Amino acid sequence: MFLEENKKIKFILASASPRRSSILNLLKINFEVIPPLNCNEEEFEKPNDTVIKNSIKKSKNVADYVKINELKILNENNYKDILICGFDTIVYFKNKYYFKPEDLNEAKNFISVLSGETHSVFTGISVLSYMSGKMKTGFEETKVTFRKLSKEDINCFILKENVLDKAGGYDIEGYGAVLVEKINGCFFNVVGLPIYKFLNILKGFGYNLNNF
Repeated sequence: MFLEENKKIKFILASASPRRSSILNLLKINFEVIPPLNCNEEEFEKPNDTVIKNSIKKSKNVADYVKINELKILNENNYKDILICGFDTIVYFKNKYYFKPEDLNEAKNFISVLSGETHSVFTGISVLSYMSGKMKTGFEETKVTFRKLSKEDINCFILKENVLDKAGGYDIEGYGAVLVEKINGCFFNVVGLPIYKFLNILKGFGYNLNNF
């Protein structure tokens, strides 16, 4: 998916998240999806360190793939640069990390714990320039308050939502919106790609949306 008149910079999204792809499409960015392989998330002392370090792992993982396939990728077009962008999103509440639930029971437990409470959603971003080797990183935090949920509310939610591919077990763009009372901060951060922070990181490379 690349503009015919502008093939100077190739953008690679190091994520299989359809929500992140949707946001990039909203921004009219031409990109290719290459999900990281065998790249497990880790926990660190601070949530901001956790999401940044995990996003770095993902972008470097995909950079290794690009290196293996470098001739094929570079021969397709004469690219000035290849930007590889990794993201990591977690829910953080009372000093505990909530990644993607392992199963429906864990997802139900996540939502029960967060019911009537305010938690944080952290997203880390790492953008790696393949040509220069330079990397820029950042993170965003958004506060999300859930309404008080009954057991019936939670059971209904688990039945209607695909909860296993989302940090914390919910998607604020999907049926998970019914869980939320209010948010404080970037809405798109909760979806998984904080637009303002992302654009600022691109600016740090000297790029803007017109380059893609």
